[in-house]
Amino acid sequence: MAFNPNETLTLRASWGQGFKAPTLFQLSGGGFAAPNPNLQPETSQAFDAGVDWRSRDGRLSASLTVFNADIEDLISFAFSGYFNDAEVETQGGDLAGRVEITDWFGVEANYAYIDATDTNGDPLRRIPEHSGDVRFRIDPEGPLSGAVLVRYNGEEPNSATTQVDGWTRVDVNGSYDLNDRVELFARIENLFDAEYQQILGYGTPDLSGSVGIRLRY
Repeated sequence: MAFNPNETLTLRASWGQGFKAPTLFQLSGGGFAAPNPNLQPETSQAFDAGVDWRSRDGRLSASLTVFNADIEDLISFAFSGYFNDAEVETQGGDLAGRVEITDWFGVEANYAYIDATDTNGDPLRRIPEHSGDVRFRIDPEGPLSGAVLVRYNGEEPNSATTQVDGWTRVDVNGSYDLNDRVELFARIENLFDAEYQQILGYGTPDLSGSVGIRLRY
C-alpha cells in the first residue's frame, strides 16, 4: 500500500506471511551431522512501514523504513545439525539517501539497524546490529565511469560465547567503452587488504581483482 500526498513524498506500508519447508539437505543433516526427521517448516509474518522523499529536481532523495518480523520454527544450524528455533523476533530500521552533486558525480548511503533475538532472548547469530555502505559514483561525459564502495559490517554474535569483529572493506570498479559495442571493465575488491571474517574461523579473500570485456549486439 502506498500514498502520495504530493509529488515529492510517498508513504508506504506492507504486511505478509511466509512459509518455508526444510530442504532434503537440511533433513539429512547435510552429510556431516545427524539427520533430524522432526525438522518443521518455518512460518512467519512481517510488516514494514516507511516514507520516501525526493527533491523536485531529482538530485536529492531519502527514505526511512521500520520493520518487524516474527518467525516460528526458524531452521537453524549448529555443530549437532539442523534444528528449529521455536520463536525468533526481528525488528529494526533502514535509512537510505542519495545526492547528485553534479551531473557526473553522486553519493549514495545506506544504514541498517537490526535487533534480532532467538527463543531465549539472546541475539540471533550472524546478524549484525549495525551495517551500512557508502557508494561514490563517477560518470563524466565520455567512455569512462566508475564507483567506490565503502562497506561496514558491525560486530555480530557467532555463538553464545563468541563474537565476530566488525569490519570495513573498500571495493572499486570501473569501465571504459571502446565503442558502442565493446566495453572493458575491472574490479578491485578489498582495496586496502583488510583482515576480516564473516563467519568465525572461515577466511575471506585478501586484496583481489578481475578484468573483463563485455560485448553488446
